[in-house]
Amino acid sequence: MGEWSKRVGEKGEDVVGKFLKIVGWGDSLSGTEIPCIRTQKHGAVTKTHGIDYLFSYKSQLVDRTVNHVCMSVKYSASSYPTSPNAKFKGFFEDLATAIECFKKSEIKQTQNNRFSGIDDAQDVGVIFWLTNTNDRSVNITEKVSNIRQVSDYNYDAIYLVDNLKIEFIYKTISYLKLIKPASSIEFFYINTGRNINNTDKFTSGTVMPVEYINSSVIPFKINNSDGTKTFVLSLFDCFHRDRLKRLIGLAHNITSDFTSDVLILFPDYNELVHLNDVMSARAGFSDKKFTETITVANYCNDYREAGI
Repeated sequence: MGEWSKRVGEKGEDVVGKFLKIVGWGDSLSGTEIPCIRTQKHGAVTKTHGIDYLFSYKSQLVDRTVNHVCMSVKYSASSYPTSPNAKFKGFFEDLATAIECFKKSEIKQTQNNRFSGIDDAQDVGVIFWLTNTNDRSVNITEKVSNIRQVSDYNYDAIYLVDNLKIEFIYKTISYLKLIKPASSIEFFYINTGRNINNTDKFTSGTVMPVEYINSSVIPFKINNSDGTKTFVLSLFDCFHRDRLKRLIGLAHNITSDFTSDVLILFPDYNELVHLNDVMSARAGFSDKKFTETITVANYCNDYREAGI
């Protein structure tokens, strides 16, 4: 049983490690031990906290801020439990206590010293709760969204990534690489109102902001081989005309004049079924020059939807 658990754990860390490379977090530290400095609160037997992966980067969404992303990998050979709240609460508390002690740790100070021009540091957690099963009907993030009594710890944010969310990001990036093999694919850094310092700002890059990791919409910028740029919005949710209209409006507000075309992706788009809805959504905008640049596609495409 011990050997099997070890194999499952190693599989989970391998899966997440490969994913981190895809989203620009490939130089994460692995297997970091943090001394516990709050043993009375965290439990007398707690001497150290384990952080499976630690990634620090300078935020492009908040000026003069470094994000320290403390990651916990929970991988199971079986399906998600029917009632996941108790197990998730345990995962959450394990990571939250680790972050509390990380805030005062030497490793945090060492990571801070790698960056210049920083006024603030955000200590953020990510729980990768993944399974080895292919059950795509379970949205574990929704099931635990109302869990209570997890606010007794000092952390800036903790995000949950389940099978569906990691698959969403992976399939989107894989699709973009497939259709744009000679192009540079980057995450687009949106204006948040907190990233207004133009002297230290990039509009896109290969590092995914942690805020995107369980977002339902992820923006990309593709630098095409011919010098043009494509703006991409990929949506976690299924196709709906109203969703498309909102995304068209968002793309119009964001892109201004910096792109030559816009690509909007859904997991279930089918041209035969949805084309009339696409035409209707486009018709609702007066800027026809812009709407003519929009293509809608399926990032889970099969042979029926190959190409764009």
